Amino acid sequence: MMKGGFAMKRIYSAILVFGLATFLIFTSTSIAPAAEQGPFYVGIFGAYVMPDDLKVEGPGGSGDVSLKDSWALGIKAGYIIPTVKWFAVELEYAYLAEQDVDVSGVNGDFKASNLMANFILRYPEGKIHPYAGVGIGWSWGSFKASIPALGSIDESDNAFAWQILAGVNFEITPNWSADLAYRYFSSKYELNSGGDKVDATAKNNMILIGINYHF
Repeated sequence: MMKGGFAMKRIYSAILVFGLATFLIFTSTSIAPAAEQGPFYVGIFGAYVMPDDLKVEGPGGSGDVSLKDSWALGIKAGYIIPTVKWFAVELEYAYLAEQDVDVSGVNGDFKASNLMANFILRYPEGKIHPYAGVGIGWSWGSFKASIPALGSIDESDNAFAWQILAGVNFEITPNWSADLAYRYFSSKYELNSGGDKVDATAKNNMILIGINYHF
């Protein structure tokens, strides 16, 4: 019952963040005239992160480790191809803050730093631009915990990562825009526990808001 209540709490929190961000962005864009943006942009973003259970697999067994919600911060640089305005490419760095283990009697956390290249399809007309895309890159993850079936783990690894993203970009002025988006991120890390290999698969759902400067 407690787990179900926690799930409902995170859903309500996500809806609140999404609703407030939508209200603020629409309020800002309603007073700004449509204008041509430059092809280059840089941006910063923050996210409310809702992790799936961390799937841990090793010689001693396997199991899902429940993690608490967390946050993320990132920066990015992008380019909208002028001759194909519906396509953009981005390079981004994001830090996923500590996600505490949510299991009775177990202390620990997971965190990661991600460097990703995103490929985005976007609606180019007007000042409201829905978009969707995929990203591939590399993640540096760290997991520490004491798990009865697998022993004590305090390890880091770097591995291939991927993500899917969908959202809306809102023009505010000719040089400024805002993002409201959803992302799903996943990576699988190879860790060591007592000399044995342990695989840890991280999956994260993110609700993101950001601001961009175009030039």
